[in-house]
Amino acid sequence: MDAQQQQDLIRLLRPIADDEWIVGHRGSEWLGLAPDLEEDLAFSSIHQDEMGHALFFYELLHSLGDPEPDHQVFFRSPEEWHNARLVEQPNGDWATTVLRRYCYEVFDDLRLAALAESSYAPLRDGVKKIRREEAYHLKHFTLWMELLARGGEEAFQRLTAAIPTVWGELGDLFYVGESEAFLHRLGLPGLTESVLRERWRGTIRSAFQDWGLPWPGDPSPVRASGRLGHHLPDMTALLDTMTEVRRFAPDSVW
Repeated sequence: MDAQQQQDLIRLLRPIADDEWIVGHRGSEWLGLAPDLEEDLAFSSIHQDEMGHALFFYELLHSLGDPEPDHQVFFRSPEEWHNARLVEQPNGDWATTVLRRYCYEVFDDLRLAALAESSYAPLRDGVKKIRREEAYHLKHFTLWMELLARGGEEAFQRLTAAIPTVWGELGDLFYVGESEAFLHRLGLPGLTESVLRERWRGTIRSAFQDWGLPWPGDPSPVRASGRLGHHLPDMTALLDTMTEVRRFAPDSVW
């Protein structure tokens, strides 16, 4: 592997790892608060998966020259994280959480499908296992969307009310930077912003139509992007909570 390919892979993997870790952390905040015991157990299992997926990507990054995973998670300032703003938002009510996660899981499914075409064998082989687990995550949140959309007037109203909030958070989810040349060098054109947006929109819009949900239009592009380290105050609060124990026990290991 030459130096250019190494840097391209690092640029590719950092946002993916950070998305998955922050998704897992936010999901863990529902422990004991989900609608029922069955969902509490399912949610815990899903978000253990997400943190495991993040660890896989952090370990790949470490093999490419980034710090060890423990450092990447616990010793970065907010501006050094590359996750989309969507996943760092406070959970809100259950309908908002479900809609936000459904939108993310559709995106993640498309992203993983593109990553499965990578010529970098460690990434391609790891993604095969991750896709099997993520298929369940997408199915789970799709089912919850259907339950809320068809579960009576209050559930439908709560879900509909969540749409403007979530849509305002979606802009940087697809953003990879001003130049997408690194994706073409890696042979991954399916990860460019225009391709991901088009595929995501087709899936989401069709589902909204089936569920009778209003279509709010395409998410507006956002250039003050979490992908570039431009986060909201919610991210600082999240990291303060996440690293609290680590600060008290700096010699502990993951």
